[in-house]
Order: sequence, then structure tokens, then C-alpha cells
Amino acid sequence: MTSIRYRIVESFFKTLGVNQMLDKQGTDFDKLLEKYKAEQKKPLKVPYKKLNPKFDVETRSIEGTICYIVREKGKVPEKAVLYLFGGGYILPPDPGDLILCGQIAENSGAEVWFPLYPMAPEHRLVETLQSTYRVYEAILQKYSAENVRFFGTSSGGGQALSLCMYIRHENLPAPLPAKLVLQSPGLQVPPSEKQKKEMEKRKNLDVMIPPRFFDNIAPVLVNSEEAYLLSPILFDLTDFPPMDIFYGTHEVMMAYLKDMQTVCKKYGVSLTTHIGEGMMHCWGAMEFVPEAKAVRHEYFKALQ
Repeated sequence: MTSIRYRIVESFFKTLGVNQMLDKQGTDFDKLLEKYKAEQKKPLKVPYKKLNPKFDVETRSIEGTICYIVREKGKVPEKAVLYLFGGGYILPPDPGDLILCGQIAENSGAEVWFPLYPMAPEHRLVETLQSTYRVYEAILQKYSAENVRFFGTSSGGGQALSLCMYIRHENLPAPLPAKLVLQSPGLQVPPSEKQKKEMEKRKNLDVMIPPRFFDNIAPVLVNSEEAYLLSPILFDLTDFPPMDIFYGTHEVMMAYLKDMQTVCKKYGVSLTTHIGEGMMHCWGAMEFVPEAKAVRHEYFKALQ
């Protein structure tokens, strides 16, 4: 049974109409993109007071990409986590992402790299990946790939897989990381007809993501030659790192899971699934909710 706090938050999102806000069509969708483009230009409020005195927060510019690096004070981490925030490639991150970076650093013994990567509609996905690849290269100057994990939420989870595909497809010299930990990732955009039918079954349960959003955002992110980057399910995943994937039963993205299990089995990729019964999209982001605290401990364990 879900907690009272969780039910309050779920009701709040439903009342706020987040689902409807993202379900715009035509010129209304274009206006939505313009709105978020303006939001992206606002500086991120770094919660230094909450992170101090436990953590050091270093700020670096890596070939034009601002990256925050969070580590426990007085510790020398043996591994690193590349943290890719979510938001459909259009919503900017918030201070809560950096709070979670600190928690990952503390509970997984890692140094967490958090890049402010370029977003749509001004930038295509390939530009985003070029940015995060340069950050990954910087990480590899300090850590071996076997000591690096990618962690991503929502579109950030999809991006973690897309970055691995981009490295392989472009024959880039970097090795893949040791592990991928993905919360509510998009795995085929736009979805297949079978996946769309599954999404429709959960449409009324999902207070966050409308199924039509995937069809609308795809042409904003990629052209025909780059379309593979949005659909890991259709890519050859041979020798990809082990993955932990988290989905809630009240989110439309659960529609991807069966196909991903089939693909991972086909290519011999280790896949561990974590299912949140009655949980919404990216429920782990709600720090003060008991269910979020519980799933974060699953993140930490998977990232060790």
C-alpha cells in the first residue's frame, strides 16, 4: 500500500495537470518548447548549504559544458558516476538533482559528475551526446572505464544508453562504462504500435507523461540518420554493460520493459529489473516520500 505522502504528491501532479501540459499539439507544442527554452537559460540554483559540510562541489567547464563534480569531503573515491538528468530533453534540472548526487556519492563511494548538457529545441540529441561524451572523456582521464557507471533518470536514462550507442556507432575510442543504472528510461521513441497500445492501457494512471509526447518530441531531437539514437531496443547491444532498470506500474514507459528484456536476452546483456508497484514515473525524485527513499537505496546498491 502506498504512503499518505505519496498519494498526496500523486494527487498534486494530477491536479496540476502535468500530463495535459505535455500533451500539447501543433503550434501549442511549439509554444511549450519555447517556454522551456527560456527556462533552460536560467542558472541552476546549486544547494550549497544543503550539500555542505559533507560534500565538496567542484565546477568545471569541459569544452563549453558546465559540469558539477560532487564528492564526500576528505574522501578519495575509487569510482565515478556520470549522472544524466531527465526532463524529456527540454526541462532543465533542479537543485534536487544535486542533492541526489550527494546521496549517491555518500552511499556508493563515488565521485558524481553532473553535466548541464545542451537541450532541445535549440540542440539536437547528437549535440547533447557530443557534450556528454566530452565529459565522459574527462572522467576517463581520472578513472578506468571499469570504475565508471552511468546513472540516468527518464530521458537521462535513455541518454545513457544513447551515449553507449553513439560511441559504438561512431567508432569512438572510449570504452563503455562498467554499468548502467536507469530510472524510467525511454527505450524506443517514437514507440512501436504494440508499445503504444500498452501505453494507452496505462494512460489514465500516469499523471506525468502522455503517450503522444513521444511522437511529438522525436522529430525535434533527431533527423532520419540519427533516429537510431532514440531507440536502443532496435540496436545491436552485444557486449553492452550490465543494466539495472527501474519502472513504476503507473507509468506509460512500462510498455518498453518486455521488449527490452527480449533484446537483452538476445544479445547476452545482463538486465536487472526493479518494479515499483503503484509508482509513477521517476518516483525516486520525490526525496521526502518514503517510497522514494526506499528506491534510492536500490540505486545506491546498483551503483556500487
